[in-house]
Amino acid sequence: MSRNLLITGATGKQGGSVVEAVLSRFSKEFTILAVTRNAQSPSALRLAKKSSAVKLVEGNLDDVSSLFRAAKKVASGPIWGVYSVQAAVTKGTTFEGEMRQGKALIDESIKNDVKHFVYSSVDRGGNERSWSNPTPIPHFKSKHQIEHYLRDSIESKKSAMGWTILRPVIFLDNITPDFQSKVFMTSLRNTMKDKPLQWIATSDIGVFAAEALADPDRFNKQAIGLAGEELTFEELDHRFRSVTGTGVGTTVGLLGKALKAGVKEVGVMLDWFKEEGYNVDMQLARSIHPHIKDVRAWLKQDSAFVTR
Repeated sequence: MSRNLLITGATGKQGGSVVEAVLSRFSKEFTILAVTRNAQSPSALRLAKKSSAVKLVEGNLDDVSSLFRAAKKVASGPIWGVYSVQAAVTKGTTFEGEMRQGKALIDESIKNDVKHFVYSSVDRGGNERSWSNPTPIPHFKSKHQIEHYLRDSIESKKSAMGWTILRPVIFLDNITPDFQSKVFMTSLRNTMKDKPLQWIATSDIGVFAAEALADPDRFNKQAIGLAGEELTFEELDHRFRSVTGTGVGTTVGLLGKALKAGVKEVGVMLDWFKEEGYNVDMQLARSIHPHIKDVRAWLKQDSAFVTR
């Protein structure tokens, strides 16, 4: 019998990647309850057309109780699994809003006897270090608190709900052929110098989530760092030149400095990348997902860049 998966952010990059991965790998095992604010939006309608296994659930994370009621009505049965991702603070959601949404989804999942919960967080210096390191970055701090709330709530409420935490690094998908990306990459280049940075394709996050949901016993009570490649800016630029014929898009250094100085959270994040940074065990990640994308594969398969 098909199990019902509630996938938040289903029309976004991360949630959408989970939908794609579940459909391509385990479509016969699951019914996907794709959460969207507007079931009539073009992105939601495109999602629904992908498969009869996809059912749209209209709702939002500010009213999780109503969302679960709507999902169970659409599914005609209980919700077996949940994929939880909240909009980033940098995308307009407040720190408090992200915390409230993340905790409410955990509470409602426990209340509704969900069997497995996958939470999308962020790496903060390696699997062990991440548990004790909130970092000074607001949208990293919030995820650190939600992780602990997940573990503590299950224990304090004596819930049988299993959990997996995914801790991706910075997204390759943040690199786009537009001016905004050029300004950010200029600031990143000027801050990092020759220090390497780990990267992940959002499509690969979906694969890890699908694996955790399809094999919950294997991944229960695990926090897994996700990264596909670790590169200095010079190495990243070389990868771009080899695939697209041009380097990573950048602009004048003054604009990069202005971004870092003018947007506090960006400046704090870039300084953390330089001073501490991610520390994902990429060998472990690749043992779970052998075809995890490096930069060249991402450019050819996922990106909006024109390749040779």
